[in-house]
Amino acid sequence: MTAETAETRSPENAFGENVYGDGLAAVYDFMYPPSPDAQMAGEYVGRLAGPGGTALELGVGTGRVAVHTAAAGVQVTGVDASQKMLDTLHERHPDSGVETQLLDFTAESTGRTYDVVYVPLSTFFVGRTQAAQLRTMQLMREQVADDGHVVVEAFDPKDYHALEGARTDTHPFPDGSLMIDTTVVDRTFQIIVVSHTTIGEGARFETVKEIVRYAFPSELDLMARLAGLELVERSEDYAGTPHTAASVRHVSRYRVAGRDRS
Repeated sequence: MTAETAETRSPENAFGENVYGDGLAAVYDFMYPPSPDAQMAGEYVGRLAGPGGTALELGVGTGRVAVHTAAAGVQVTGVDASQKMLDTLHERHPDSGVETQLLDFTAESTGRTYDVVYVPLSTFFVGRTQAAQLRTMQLMREQVADDGHVVVEAFDPKDYHALEGARTDTHPFPDGSLMIDTTVVDRTFQIIVVSHTTIGEGARFETVKEIVRYAFPSELDLMARLAGLELVERSEDYAGTPHTAASVRHVSRYRVAGRDRS
């Protein structure tokens, strides 16, 4: 596998996450069900934004976190490259108050600024090259107020970086369907390719491919500095658990460089 295959270069994949999002919108809430952690994430952003504050969620999906952010009294804008994801959000949460916009956040801006710009659930990694991820960080800086906050939640990639060969995982869903995930990693380019195959009633099956580029926390910090941001704090979760070498994920908060860290 190379970093840029014929598949990733083809026009139908140029927009990127609409392919993944449209293909998984129907089962996305099974993959990432509502949880206390999602509520905690929304409350965390709510505290940063303050009452009546504004927040931009990148890769809002079906609203797993955004609905809790809005419930915390924040004016939330959620962007996603998949219209099906956004439609599902509004169908399932018609009174959430979340404003949505169809937008590829790795290449486009809303043209507005917010008190908090945040990207949960490792969605930052959808940029498939270092340049794309740096551009994402720059766009986050452009869309955050000078006294605002940028928050990135991401998995620690050390286990993926050590993966040899293919790994297969199975996930039974509440509707009786079964998802089989096959994961392969290219360490040279820090690329993870996951084939999500959902098997439903009557042996019906559909496969959607997810391609992400992982980055270690130190690389994210460097991208942030290049974008005019600086790290304020890093924890293991939204509850503020200290981040250690054993942590499997991190929640990193950045501010505009050179400003008060309080």
